[in-house]
Amino acid sequence: ARSSVKVEGHSKADGVWNVEVKENFAGEASIRRLYAVWEHNGRNQLQLQRVFSTKGDQNSRVTLELGLWSVSTLLQIQASQPSSLLDEASISQAFLLNTSPENQQVVWRGEGHVQTAYVSHEVQLSNGRAEARMDIAGSVGGHMRFLKGIQVPVYDRSIWDLLKLDVTTSEDQKQYLKISTGLVYTKSKSGYVFPLKLNQLADGFTVPGLELEGLNFPWATPAFRVPFTTLEVPSYTLDFSTVKIPKKLSSPPFDLNLPSLPKVKFPKIDVSIQYTTPDDAQIPFFEITSPEYRITLSQFTLPKSVTIGTVPLDLNKVANKIADFDLPTISMPEQKIEIPSVKISLPAGIFIPSFGFLTGDFKVTSPLYNVTWSVGLKNEGDHIETSLDST
Repeated sequence: ARSSVKVEGHSKADGVWNVEVKENFAGEASIRRLYAVWEHNGRNQLQLQRVFSTKGDQNSRVTLELGLWSVSTLLQIQASQPSSLLDEASISQAFLLNTSPENQQVVWRGEGHVQTAYVSHEVQLSNGRAEARMDIAGSVGGHMRFLKGIQVPVYDRSIWDLLKLDVTTSEDQKQYLKISTGLVYTKSKSGYVFPLKLNQLADGFTVPGLELEGLNFPWATPAFRVPFTTLEVPSYTLDFSTVKIPKKLSSPPFDLNLPSLPKVKFPKIDVSIQYTTPDDAQIPFFEITSPEYRITLSQFTLPKSVTIGTVPLDLNKVANKIADFDLPTISMPEQKIEIPSVKISLPAGIFIPSFGFLTGDFKVTSPLYNVTWSVGLKNEGDHIETSLDST
């Protein structure tokens, strides 16, 4: 299913202001994916005789994507508002989030300008199978000619002359100062494994040694029927002294009948459970797989009367009193909805990794001064190796 909405607004006073706004929204939804995007565009202009004037633009965009096991979102903002007081005044921001079972990432960056000065920042956090890292950076910059007008009383000289900036730069060049730091942790593949003890059978698995004291087993649950459905649940015997996990779980076909709603038919579903150890994993997993199947919504005609508790309500009479018209007869044909296959992996043990390799650095960069510090910690099995470097 797809949908979109557009909204525009405009306000104008000749010789004073002019404002334009546009909003766009679009969305798409399915069983496997949900996607939405929103865009904002604005323009403005203001003129107060000869005292003050400004003209700007604003743009923003937000996207969101949801999958079965993933989330992705992006936020972008850009705004510019120069005026008779400031030749340049702008800001931009961006935020990114990506997450899935394998990788997670967060990024935030931004930049702002006022006249010839600027400031920017960037933050990145990520986590993957092999490593986790954090990077933070920031910078400021602009023309430094104003330092010539700041005198130091003791030396009777300007800060520009004391720093001897004429040697490395000039008044027309922009100066900058960048500071950044980063941490990278490389994960270790070795560690301590505590697997769940299992006895494999032809039709499943048993967990030995699991006992709950103070409870009398086995328990027998009576057979019953789920309300509003044709599903019959048979009698079960629960015995936690010997926990058994079957390789296949099956649910019989049944119908869901809710009052004033179409009948929903569910087919037979076979859920498989496998005990496996992936090549890139340190512990075994239970892989629970549900196959792709279809549910059926029967043909349905929207009712013209409903019952709330014990009180009947005639919707046609309500429509006659409000708008003096009869409700039309609306019928929906039979619908089939596809449910995608779903796989879930549950750990069958505990893995405690040993320390891997951690590195970090700190940098300061400018036309006058550059320095870098680096430090590292590495697990060599029987000892921890450290390193320190400065340039």
